[in-house]
Amino acid sequence: MDRVRWCSDDFQRRVGVGPAEESVVVQQNGVCLYDGGKRIGFDNGLLSLTTHRLLWVARPNSGESFIALPLVAVLNATMEAGGGGFLRNRTPKIVLHLLTQPALETALLALPHTLPWIDRWRKNTGGDAYAVVSSSSEDHIKLGFAAGGEKHFWTALEETLKVRIIAKPWAVTVASARIHGGPGIAGIERQQAARAHATDARLEGAFEDLNKLISQAKEMVTLSHTLAHHTREAKGGELTNDETAELRATMLSMGVEDDEERSGTARTSLTVGFGSFHTQLAHQISNLLTPILSEMENGPRSKYRHMGAGCIDLASAYCRINRALGMQLVSPEDVLKACRLLERERLPLRMKKFPSGLLVLHLASENEEETLQATMKLVEDRSNLTAAELARAVSLSPLLARERLLALEELGLVCRDDTEAGLRFYPNLFLTRT
Repeated sequence: MDRVRWCSDDFQRRVGVGPAEESVVVQQNGVCLYDGGKRIGFDNGLLSLTTHRLLWVARPNSGESFIALPLVAVLNATMEAGGGGFLRNRTPKIVLHLLTQPALETALLALPHTLPWIDRWRKNTGGDAYAVVSSSSEDHIKLGFAAGGEKHFWTALEETLKVRIIAKPWAVTVASARIHGGPGIAGIERQQAARAHATDARLEGAFEDLNKLISQAKEMVTLSHTLAHHTREAKGGELTNDETAELRATMLSMGVEDDEERSGTARTSLTVGFGSFHTQLAHQISNLLTPILSEMENGPRSKYRHMGAGCIDLASAYCRINRALGMQLVSPEDVLKACRLLERERLPLRMKKFPSGLLVLHLASENEEETLQATMKLVEDRSNLTAAELARAVSLSPLLARERLLALEELGLVCRDDTEAGLRFYPNLFLTRT
C-alpha cells in the first residue's frame, strides 16, 4: 500500500486534451482494499477504473479525497474466486501484483508526457507525504468485491491494462512540433527512463521466478539430506559398498553432494563419484592442461624445465578452460572446487596456494626444491632479475615469477632493491662471500 497515494484532483470536471484527458471505464460499489492479505480499514467504498488509474473513495460525491494507484504500477492481475462449500461466504478478490516504489517512480518518469497528479509519486516533490502507508513489505494488494461485480470489473481491467493508454505517446500537431523542435534533452531522458522501466519490469519478473525456484530447491536438498541421514541411522552408521553406491547415485542424480563427505568427518560418508559434475570437471581440466603444461616445461626453453615453467595461475587456467569448453561455460567456483579434487583423483596436476593467496596449477612431477635452485642459478648468472625478466625468460606469468623470487627472499637467498624503477632482486652476497 506504500504505492497508493491520497489525491484530490477532480478529474471528472477537469477539461483535458491529449494525455491529461482521463475518463472512467467502469465503477463498482462495495469494494474493500487489502494490503497483501490483510484488511486495513478501507471497506465498502466505490472503486473506479479510469484510463490512467484505479481510484477508491469511501463516500461517492462527498468531495473528500480519494486514494489512487497508477495503472503503470500493475505488473499483472489475477482473479481469486470466492469459496464454495464451507467457504461460500468468502469474498471474491482481484490480486494486483505491483512494481516496487523505486521502479514505479522510474516508470512514471518514463511516460511520454507529464500528468497533473504525477508528483504525488515522486520523492523529490514530497510524494511520500501522500502515501496511504509509509512502508509495506507486500508486493501486491487485493480488491475485495463484497457486493459482487468482480467479473465485469476484471474484464474491463484486463482490457485497460492491455491498451495502456497512459503509456502511449500523444500525437502532436505539425505546428506544435515545429515550435518545440526536436526531442532535445528531455526526450532523451524520457527514452532512457523508458528503457530503465522496461529493464526493471523484466528483472522483477525474473527474480520472482528465481525465488520460487530457490524455495523448491531448498526443499529438495533438505529431503535428500534427511534421506541420507535416516539411511545411515537405520544401518547403525555403517553402509556396505553397494548401499553406499546406491545412495550416492540417488543423491547425485538430484545434483546434491553429501555434507559429511565434504567435511570429511565420517569415514562411511558418501564420496563424490566419477559421475559427479566437479569430479568430471577435474578430469577435463587435467586432460586439457596437462599437455599444455608439459609442453611449456619441455618445449624450446627446456633448459628451464626445473624452474616451474610447467605451471599456470588459476585465473589464466580458468580462461583457457572456458575457451576450450566453448558454449558450455563453467563458473570460477566450479573450477576451484574441481581443482581441489585433483590430488584425490590422483591426476597429474596439483593446485598450490602461495603465501600471498595466489592459486596456481602445476604438474605433480614438479619438485619445489629443484625449481628454487634453478631460479637461484638464473639470478646468479644474470647478477640480478626482476619478476618481468624472469617471466620472459622461463615463460611464466609475471605474478608467478614474482612469487618465485619472493620465495627465494623468504629463504634468504636473494635481497630486494625496491626503487621507483620497480622491484629488483640480487643474490645475497652475505651468504656466498662469507
